[in-house]
Amino acid sequence: MKKILLFTLILSTGLSFSSCSKHAEKKLQRQMKAVAKEYLHSNKVKFTDVKINCVDTVTEMGYANLNRELLTHMEDSYQAQYEAAIQEGEAETRDYLRLYLNETIRTREDFEDLMNGGSLKSDGVLLYMVTGIFKESKNDEKGQEFMFLVQPDKKTVHTLDPFGDNLLYKDEAE
Repeated sequence: MKKILLFTLILSTGLSFSSCSKHAEKKLQRQMKAVAKEYLHSNKVKFTDVKINCVDTVTEMGYANLNRELLTHMEDSYQAQYEAAIQEGEAETRDYLRLYLNETIRTREDFEDLMNGGSLKSDGVLLYMVTGIFKESKNDEKGQEFMFLVQPDKKTVHTLDPFGDNLLYKDEAE
């Protein structure tokens, strides 16, 4: 009898925690839905419906990796444009692209140094990454996907800018 009572107590406690977890997840999605609507309005996107698919946490390491991936894509693009400018003999364009390419490489290497330095946390919340779908009209069956980042205050949208507002250097600026 005591075993059954103990098992029932453990099971109900576990269900209680999972229920709280689901409730917290739904609450977070409701909060982010309001932020998503404001985000879409501020970007002058017309929509009739918004659905939040997922709210993920972004750690310091994840943030550094997002920036590194963005910079790698930028580097590839600048490299291709630079090579095209060389072939087309566009000296002025080539010089500007070389500057952009060098700055992109330097910034990517800074993020890689941070990632390899062991000082970045792989847990905790630096930002939330919100993904979802908005529909432009009632007849829009598929909708369009969107993604944005939100500060831990769950209200402020963060724009990923590896050259500007780097959250990993925030403590150094204060």
